[in-house]
Amino acid sequence: MMKINFYDVEHGSCTHIITPNGKHILVDVGSKSNRSIVSHIKNKYFRNNLLGRIDALIITHPHEDHIYDLPLLCKYLNPRILHRPTEAFDIAPSIDTPLHKEIAKCANDMNRDYSLPVTPENNPLSQANNGGVEIEIITPPFSEMSKDDLNTFSNIIVVQYKGYKFVLTGDNPKTILQKMVDTNSDDIKRKIANATVLLAPHHGRTGEFCEDFFICVNPILTVVSDKSIVHTTQGDTSSVYKGRGVDGRYVLTTRNDGTITFDVKSENDCIYSLNEEGY
Repeated sequence: MMKINFYDVEHGSCTHIITPNGKHILVDVGSKSNRSIVSHIKNKYFRNNLLGRIDALIITHPHEDHIYDLPLLCKYLNPRILHRPTEAFDIAPSIDTPLHKEIAKCANDMNRDYSLPVTPENNPLSQANNGGVEIEIITPPFSEMSKDDLNTFSNIIVVQYKGYKFVLTGDNPKTILQKMVDTNSDDIKRKIANATVLLAPHHGRTGEFCEDFFICVNPILTVVSDKSIVHTTQGDTSSVYKGRGVDGRYVLTTRNDGTITFDVKSENDCIYSLNEEGY
């Protein structure tokens, strides 16, 4: 079975993939400010494994709401491999406080320290090593990336298992998504087409909704990672991200539904549950 947890981390983002052979892969590591997501993962999945580690961390882009718990991750579950947009570093603290300086320093140190190439036989992102989960990372065109806006570095991660497809985004700008679809950059239209679940770009902000991208993904459900404060750009999220739907639902939000979990057991067996992780 493959499990995917979309954790309720308020405004940030943290997706936890557990592969059929027990590999733990994180896409971003945002966290609630008053309750560590890393502590939750450690207590739930590594309580009896003092040497446990996250097998892979994928950082879509290094904005703080996507890396907030990085210092604790390095301390307690130090990732075996790291995938990140190296061109986005070094980063500066978002606020001049010891905590925010620590987050930025940890991210910059990791970007430098994880410099050795990953060999195929040791790569947990490979199907051969993770129990059959296909994971593909699509990067935006280099010409579109700018350190003036770290969102422009946001990767798109496509996770497939037993015929079910999950498309995970960061804070991808609408203009870049449009260009990637228009030019079919990196064969993106085939790779994202007809997904089971889309993790909405930029926390579902309707100002960054790209209709052509969404039509191509054509998801059954859209997951939005957001917090209880409703921004003006969140007001129409449910209507614009209206995909194929299931059980009368089209959009699931961590704001309303808590942590959202998908369990993929076989070709015809994928179930979702809400707030099952207790975080």
